[in-house]
Amino acid sequence: MKVAIVDLGTNTCRLFLATVAGASEVRAHVRQTTVVRLGEGVDEDRRLRPAAIERTRACLAGYAAELRRFSPERRLLIATSVLRDARDGAAFLAAVEREYGMPSRVLRGEEEAALAFRGGTAELAATSASGKLVLIDIGGGSTEFAIGAPGGAPSFVRSLDVGAVRLTERFIRHDPPLPGELTALSDFVAGTIAGNVPAAVRNGVAAAVGVAGTYTTLVAHKLALTVYQPELVHGHVLTLADIEASLARFVGLTHAQRARLAGIQAGREDVIIAGAVIAREACRAFSLDAVRCSEADLLEGAALALAEGSLAASTAD
Repeated sequence: MKVAIVDLGTNTCRLFLATVAGASEVRAHVRQTTVVRLGEGVDEDRRLRPAAIERTRACLAGYAAELRRFSPERRLLIATSVLRDARDGAAFLAAVEREYGMPSRVLRGEEEAALAFRGGTAELAATSASGKLVLIDIGGGSTEFAIGAPGGAPSFVRSLDVGAVRLTERFIRHDPPLPGELTALSDFVAGTIAGNVPAAVRNGVAAAVGVAGTYTTLVAHKLALTVYQPELVHGHVLTLADIEASLARFVGLTHAQRARLAGIQAGREDVIIAGAVIAREACRAFSLDAVRCSEADLLEGAALALAEGSLAASTAD
């Protein structure tokens, strides 16, 4: 079955055109990411900014044209943290549905975590991977934690309001950031994870899978990729020491200097520090010294669920 997923997040808008076969096979035809920063300022006043809306609508217009050419049997726009938070999010999505013909669903945080777990761990279910793992999905507005056996349904899910855009806006006021800002940011992330993911749950985890832009950017930077190569990023093991080394490099640079580093996608240079802090504190919280990066994530999980009929537009609930 041909399916189309548009993933509208706090920092990025993504297009995924794929063919789904059976309960676990997803063949991607188009996977495209555009930094639109729809969530700019939403943490402060819970409203979408006009400039952010215009950036996002321009992106969606281009995606709609590609979607029409693909002619999927099923299509769905999924929205995450930014539209869970924005008071005017429902009106924005209604306009998007009318103008671009994209039925939509605002995912609950726990629903987002479960779908990301399904997409990010399906490949591991066919390997010798054993024991519980945690899938960590660092987004612009929130971070999702899902714990379970690869390929199955997670036994624990939690969505926390610790995202790279949200925490950059909340804690980092200087460029480069001041030491006190970094300490406050780190303490907040560590405390939020510890307060929402019980120690007994964290202690039962043997490994981690990291998905989404923070992790893929950290790997691309580590590998000094001047042109992004997903086949090199997927499956790469990023150690806690790698994360700490990149973070130490980033904090001494300005946004403009960070933007010139290999592997840093345009539009992430200002939020990668907060993202890396979240990645570091997640490893520490689970007492893990490494995380396996996966290109497969929420998109694959949503595509599988859409094809089987377990995920639908909000109006179809």
